Amino acid sequence: MMKVTLLEDEFSLRNNLADFLSLHSYEIEMFGHGNDMLNRCRFNSDIYILDINVPGADGFEVIEWISHNDPGKPVIFMTAFTDIESITHAYHLGCSDYLKKPFDLMELLLRVQKLLITSTDEEVPITLFHTFNLISKQLTFEGEIVNLTKNQRNILYLLTKNRNSVITYDMFIEYIWEDKFIKFNTIASHIREIRNAIKGLQVRNIRGEGYMLKV
Repeated sequence: MMKVTLLEDEFSLRNNLADFLSLHSYEIEMFGHGNDMLNRCRFNSDIYILDINVPGADGFEVIEWISHNDPGKPVIFMTAFTDIESITHAYHLGCSDYLKKPFDLMELLLRVQKLLITSTDEEVPITLFHTFNLISKQLTFEGEIVNLTKNQRNILYLLTKNRNSVITYDMFIEYIWEDKFIKFNTIASHIREIRNAIKGLQVRNIRGEGYMLKV
């Protein structure tokens, strides 16, 4: 399960964000005060979502801590600030994306998913005998390369990168087919071929949403 650390001082918004992301299979660590986050956060998340204007250490100070304690992880700023100076400063400090309040929860989810696609690279065991390399997008079986089509490799990349989280149909279409019109049964057909090629692969269909790789 991918982990999200959330900093937001507004109680209702913080809980709504946490509930929404939890429904989409993310583990949530949340804080309402900047100093509390600096003192208690484990800094081992897959992605950080920060409000800028919070009590104590603000979002700008927190992202500097993240860059030292959990370097390379994506950070989304969400804020009511719309001036170009704040936006420029945020990107200068290393934020990955900037979301202006108010925003739709689905927009936040799509941005989180997109950033997690491109975050830390690694080699991941996906069955007892298969390993998928997220850098080369190569599947190996007991050390031997298994040949897959380009679309199969890209689908497996998305599933492996976001293992234990739901990959929506829209996410598949955006990343693999670049928003071209693709029927859902086309995706299902590719998933079926991947399952046939990789015995023991635990890819679950999440009805009405997409697919999840369980590892």
